[in-house]
Amino acid sequence: MNLVIAIFILGFIVFIHEFGHFLFAKIFKVPVSEFSIGMGPRIFSFIKNNTRYSLKVLPFGGSCAMVGEDLAGSGDFKNIGGNVDEENRTIDFDGVKFSFEEVEKNNFQAINPIKKVIICIAGPAFNIILGFICCVFLISMIGVNRPVIKKVVEDSPAYNASIKINEGDIIKKMATYGDSEIIHLTDQVNLFMFMNSDKFKQKDVPVVMTIERNGDIFDTAIYPVYNESENRFLIGISIGESFIPNNVFDFIKYSIYESGYYITSTVKSLKMLIYGKFSTNDISGPVGTVAIMGSAIKSANNIKIFIIMVLSLVSLISINLAIMNLIPIPALDGGRILEAAIEMIIGKKLDEKIVGAINVVTMGMLLIFMVWIFGIDIYKVFTGVYN
Repeated sequence: MNLVIAIFILGFIVFIHEFGHFLFAKIFKVPVSEFSIGMGPRIFSFIKNNTRYSLKVLPFGGSCAMVGEDLAGSGDFKNIGGNVDEENRTIDFDGVKFSFEEVEKNNFQAINPIKKVIICIAGPAFNIILGFICCVFLISMIGVNRPVIKKVVEDSPAYNASIKINEGDIIKKMATYGDSEIIHLTDQVNLFMFMNSDKFKQKDVPVVMTIERNGDIFDTAIYPVYNESENRFLIGISIGESFIPNNVFDFIKYSIYESGYYITSTVKSLKMLIYGKFSTNDISGPVGTVAIMGSAIKSANNIKIFIIMVLSLVSLISINLAIMNLIPIPALDGGRILEAAIEMIIGKKLDEKIVGAINVVTMGMLLIFMVWIFGIDIYKVFTGVYN
């Protein structure tokens, strides 16, 4: 039952993403041959307003199939798929028919580059909005943890800082060589320390904290020390003050902070993945995501915790999906946005044969990567990693 709930949640997140693309494709009159949730063979489908709506057997992924999104490369709109009926001047996409004129004028490759960007960015934008809405509900239920110092360990780096840290101090900013961040939440402090741990291995590399104390603002330098039992660098403080906003402005502000934290952590995790600082054990695909979600949901022992768990997972995964799709490589939304941006800069369309070839190669590489991730997920499921 937990896995069924997890699959439903993941499907809902994908639905929101694809609905963003679909909504703006319809607004700009781009023909959409199929809007589907899931992958593989259809379980159920129907046609309405000249678009096929489908539910497919594999509960991962989904698509908004816009006509002309992937040209064959010839530049001839009649070669973009479907069965061409010269007599009636229509193209039939498995029961969904569009006229030659409609396809030639409004297919995805024919529209203005600005419209392309809006359609492509709408999917990730809808996921970020969904994440933000979940954060609003979460904060209304459990509040947020503000970076207020609760305890300072005696003779620790924080205790021996250039200006001693005190209980009740509020962390406003953290900085070290090549990195600085405005701090609003406790989780940001932990993430900053984790992301910069390699720097702290070097001698005499401090964390410079901007502290608020009784209305005064000052900077203090702290030199983290490595703790073998916890396998991380520590500065000798415990932080976190639960805070539930009491007005609309604070709700919105802290919801932006929370969703912004998810965005930042995803981007920084991608950076670490690129630099090889994560192993395959740190990577999860759709199967792994469902397994993790199922385990998390299983741990909820009452309805309130269940709702909190679901909201947290939806917010995190939805925003993660948005950022991953904005990576500027072909076959992803980010690649199409980059392509449209180049068209706007140079004032003409890119060579369709070259773009088509790049998309085919990239899609092939992406499929290989997905199979690899799927294999890792299955291995982890059977070896109990996700339990």
